[in-house]
Amino acid sequence: MVPVPGVWVILHRVGNDRAAPLDSTRADAKGNYTFRYRRTGDQDAIYFASASYGGIAYFTPPLHHALVKGEEAEIAVFDTTSRHVPISVRGHHVVVSGVDANSMRSVTEVYELANDSSVTRVASGESAGGAVWSALFPDGARGFRVTQGDVPAGAVTFQDGKALVFAPIAPGLKQLAMTYEVPASSFPLRVPVDRPTQVLEVLIEEPKGVVTGASLKEVEPVSLERRSFRRFLGSDVAANTVAVIDLPAVATAGIDRRYLVGVTIIIGGTMVAALARALRRR
Repeated sequence: MVPVPGVWVILHRVGNDRAAPLDSTRADAKGNYTFRYRRTGDQDAIYFASASYGGIAYFTPPLHHALVKGEEAEIAVFDTTSRHVPISVRGHHVVVSGVDANSMRSVTEVYELANDSSVTRVASGESAGGAVWSALFPDGARGFRVTQGDVPAGAVTFQDGKALVFAPIAPGLKQLAMTYEVPASSFPLRVPVDRPTQVLEVLIEEPKGVVTGASLKEVEPVSLERRSFRRFLGSDVAANTVAVIDLPAVATAGIDRRYLVGVTIIIGGTMVAALARALRRR
């Protein structure tokens, strides 16, 4: 890492009362920058700094302390490339809901994507071949949408049973969360694993479901918000394998989809934080 002089740095504030840039400054010849500001308004407001380099925005973590300096205030920027850069899958999490009134099940998938290079991978075009990364969906999936995560909904296109990601992926970890619906009649559901995956996790709330394939083994259930989820884990899952989720066809009370998304994001976020700490130590 070397200093980048002369880059504009912007101080941001995001709160329930207002969200706006507060100040800006240009980094000096050694890449250093300084802001002085006073916290006002919403006590839960978040303050952070950003810098744009090569057309890509990079951010600090939230600025929590009265004096933030060193690594906590560091903004790492990278050169960009549209050439092939390996994007590995550190984690892939799947949560399947109960049957709703329309005989549909909601499925949430969360990916932790890792760029272990020293450059930011950017899209090389708007076609499928120019996407930064892609994921396959099971047959019969419909109603795709991007939920909370590091990849904005506008940077993901769904076509031909795939999610095509056109957002830049900088070195480090990035989380992608998506939901879709599958008819209850489509089970057993075959979830494709088309890339090597470090950790594959499937959560089901129904006690009679069965999950097989892709090196998955049932482990201790996880309890969240007084709900118990059966949990299946696989490690170092090879590419071009399939996880088979077989759930009862009998209609049961539907689970609040917002709750499922929240549960999955919490689990995925926790794993992202753990992975980030492990990478930093390494």
